Amino acid sequence: MRYIFYENRDIQMRLRSTLYSLLLLTGLASAQTYIAGATGGLWDYDYQPYILSANAVVGARDTLRIDENVFVDLNHFELRIEGVLIATGAQWGNGGSLFGSGGDVFLTDCEFEGLTGGIKIYSGRAEIQNCLINNTAETGITFNGSDSSFLDNNVISNSGDYGVKIRATDDIVFVRNILTGNSTNDFNHPALFIDSASPETIQYNIIENNHGQGIGVWSLSSISQPAITNNIIRRNFTGITLVNAPIFLENNIIVANFQEGNSNSGAGIYAGYSNSNPIIMGNYIAGNYYGVSNINGATCNLGDLVNDDPGDDGLNIFASNMVEGVVWNIWNSNSAQLLAQNNYWPGLDIRDIDATLWDDEEGGGEILFEPISLTPLPSPSDVNADININILDAVVLVENLMAPGFPDPVTFYLSDINHDYYLNIEDVVALVELIIED
Repeated sequence: MRYIFYENRDIQMRLRSTLYSLLLLTGLASAQTYIAGATGGLWDYDYQPYILSANAVVGARDTLRIDENVFVDLNHFELRIEGVLIATGAQWGNGGSLFGSGGDVFLTDCEFEGLTGGIKIYSGRAEIQNCLINNTAETGITFNGSDSSFLDNNVISNSGDYGVKIRATDDIVFVRNILTGNSTNDFNHPALFIDSASPETIQYNIIENNHGQGIGVWSLSSISQPAITNNIIRRNFTGITLVNAPIFLENNIIVANFQEGNSNSGAGIYAGYSNSNPIIMGNYIAGNYYGVSNINGATCNLGDLVNDDPGDDGLNIFASNMVEGVVWNIWNSNSAQLLAQNNYWPGLDIRDIDATLWDDEEGGGEILFEPISLTPLPSPSDVNADININILDAVVLVENLMAPGFPDPVTFYLSDINHDYYLNIEDVVALVELIIED
């Protein structure tokens, strides 16, 4: 459903932008209002477009409401919100930035095209829902020291720097968003960058096809310890990069992250430095160049049956993380032992598993991967897990594709019949062909 939302919003944005351009070129725009300095009240449709002729500010005691379908031409200036902004269905463009400076920003169904500084929320709060933020020259959305905020069901695409940057902001909910095509100017800038912050809800997002890292979590001024659960992180330069970050990573689908031919890319999870001791549990980690790279003093917890805590018991699925024909599911360049117990290794026996681990035999630290999970996974084609592969699997697969919820890692693994790391009708075709052949 979110892909449909993305495509429909993109089409609407292009049509409206084209229509607006035609109106200006033909002189048929009914009215226009120039804005500078202090502003507030209502910007209604009859007097649009609203064009900034200088920087403008909504004061601390003021409220600005913007009607649906109003075009806001920022004209390379800044609209600063110290009070309250409420905008539903508005369209924003032509450079500039929207800057929430200690105020409250409420955006619903808005479209932002071609801003320079994007949306910035500093020391205030924001609720951003169902919005499209596209082609921002710098960062799409920035939170810095903000209060309780949430982003829900937005598309942030083609930003020059970060798609979304969350800095020193713990109380934020980031759910059901799509980040794609970001980091066009610098592959070192993640699509989602969490710096010195520990938000508890980074969930049900799709972060894919970005030029840099999918997610980067860094502890530059204080410890970053977010909870990142139930996301799809796919086809980025790297999947998740941790710098001194003891995060909690559970039930994510981390697949096919690499840049073709670049062996410096391609870690599903890349953890470095001594405070990077994340708990990694229940994730599907497949099709990357390297599944998990544990370097520079990091100590990933990939499955610990030594202690009595059930919250770090492995259950990750490692499959086909391969660079130049060699499988490296886990790479431990540190001298310390790494725990990776109770995980799934589809198609591999004990000796085969060890051959996919870069550890003490290759010059790193030992990876203790036994015991493996005692409950084997069904075959990827056995979608309903009944040991047989037949038309019932195709029925369940179609039901999975039609379901409104987010796929869990096991469902994703079983349903990706053609192994392209997407779930779509092509998997149904591949499964039916397999059934007919049998």
